[in-house]
Amino acid sequence: MAALALKARPRQWVTKLHRWSGLLLALFLLIVALTGAPMAFRWEVDAWLNPELFAVQPGARHAPQAEIIQLVEARFPDARVGTLVYPERPDRALRISLMDKHAPAGMGHGMGHGQGAKLQFNQVFVDPYSGHILGQRNTRQISFDRPGLMPFLVRLHSSLWLDQAGVWWMGGVAVVWLLTSFLGLALSWPRAWRRWRQGWRDMLALRTGQGSYKLHYDLHRAASVATLPLMLVLAFTSVYLNLPDLVKPAVGWFSPLSVPPKLEGQPKAEAPISPEQALAAAAHILPDGRVSSLGPDARRGLYNLRVYVPGDVSPSGNHMLALGMADGAPVGLRRTDTGSAGDVLLAWMFPLHSGLAFGVVGQALVLGLGLVLTAVCWTGLVVWWRKQRGERRLAARQREAAAQGGLNPCTARLRTDP
Repeated sequence: MAALALKARPRQWVTKLHRWSGLLLALFLLIVALTGAPMAFRWEVDAWLNPELFAVQPGARHAPQAEIIQLVEARFPDARVGTLVYPERPDRALRISLMDKHAPAGMGHGMGHGQGAKLQFNQVFVDPYSGHILGQRNTRQISFDRPGLMPFLVRLHSSLWLDQAGVWWMGGVAVVWLLTSFLGLALSWPRAWRRWRQGWRDMLALRTGQGSYKLHYDLHRAASVATLPLMLVLAFTSVYLNLPDLVKPAVGWFSPLSVPPKLEGQPKAEAPISPEQALAAAAHILPDGRVSSLGPDARRGLYNLRVYVPGDVSPSGNHMLALGMADGAPVGLRRTDTGSAGDVLLAWMFPLHSGLAFGVVGQALVLGLGLVLTAVCWTGLVVWWRKQRGERRLAARQREAAAQGGLNPCTARLRTDP
């Protein structure tokens, strides 16, 4: 084994901190890992489980989107259309989020916490060619059937189904995960860290044939050290996604962040432009862009669009565009390609966390990291349990030796340190 850099009393303190922080995190990281692995291919898995909701037969023309909106709102009279998410493939359904029609004005579009909580359904799937409603589901209800499985995993992963309190809690878990990862690195740091052969190679080696304890210890350390840079990325992006108000000021200290444009309400349009006209206006403003979602906000007289422009790290786009419903004039535009370094860094957070920044390769990597994190948590628990059992045996031997009176308790010591 390679000589370690951290010795004596400092090592004892760091070991205790790493051990107890790891035990506090173990259950939550297991949940994160086991739910995050299938979420790496979230929509692919969802479409595979629910072909009746996602699969459509491509047609020659799309149905007018205004008619689709009217049809959906007529089917669900207590709801209003929040966002239309356009499919990237011609054989996929149009995904529409619903919001409570009686909710206070100013609530955002989308599927955030608290949105559509009183609705029977908050997500609808529509054939974009015929306008036929394929199905609906409520992503805020715990359900283990096929339509409800992926929404269940998503909310368990992000908030433990505890709404905003759960989001904050999982953000705290991510902070501790980040810190305990560095503690583990300090414990594994070899004295000859500049040399691969005498240093890092032994950190990745497995001692087979020397018992289960040493094998689990080596697996825990090797998997953690080998994937540490990628795990740190996952941990840091988790902190941002759950606690953005904590990360943004820190990023802004190094690089000023752009202030999103404040969108003022527009006069109510007597004859609002159609969604198709809004898409045409967006194409004129961002000619290289592809609109990935559109949110009609009749209360404020706006169309809110998310646009993908070549070079964006998110497949759904990093450009946000607001158009007036009356004439399609731009009201607000947030660009990432002209923003500061801090803006670019924050734009990378979710694509990095999900792997989407690097396509299928990135998604497969996140899937693999979820499996590795599961193994790291499990082997860590096994190492702790075996060590605790060894210490109990040692204490029993010492008591037995003391009772016999003629034996030195130190000779009864059981070695459990790998």
